Amino acid sequence: MTETWTRLRASALDAVGALKELLADPGAEDRRLVAGYLEAKQALAHAFEAFAVEKYADVSVLEGVRKDIEQQMRESYPRLPAKYLKVRGFGKSHARLVAYLVRSSGNEVSASELRMLTGDAVHTERRARELRDLGFELEAKHTGGTDVYLLRSAEPDVAAGAAIQVAQNIRGDRSLSQAQAADLLRSAGLA
Repeated sequence: MTETWTRLRASALDAVGALKELLADPGAEDRRLVAGYLEAKQALAHAFEAFAVEKYADVSVLEGVRKDIEQQMRESYPRLPAKYLKVRGFGKSHARLVAYLVRSSGNEVSASELRMLTGDAVHTERRARELRDLGFELEAKHTGGTDVYLLRSAEPDVAAGAAIQVAQNIRGDRSLSQAQAADLLRSAGLA
């Protein structure tokens, strides 16, 4: 166990204990209750983000996928400039999410579980859905009153991921006009 997780876990326990005392006090003021709740929520989010970093910080899954997709990009689109043959925009939160989802492949995972991995970040579900752009078959659905995600396979469709990444890179190139981007996409067979 890391020192950070141990320290933040203790802090979360203190905050939850303080909230428990406030909830047990029938005379507690509303503002104190709300402040206690918010403090406990924040302490728990920080503690479980540290837990997630410790357990799911292995970037090797994401890096392996990135490497495979870039290889596929070079093989499938040899005539395109190298600047379009890179996987861009996937960071630490993506790495944690993909590591967790791969370990849970074939099983439904709640959106709440995923938010735990990122310290309850607002855009966690969007980061998870962005993994589809790497060729992962990730289904999002609403089951039993809860949003859940199901990674169908731990192995992404590398060819699909390569096509998506190349198309996004071309569309995102601000030095190209819309017509130039469309021509480049057509020439790559991506239009």
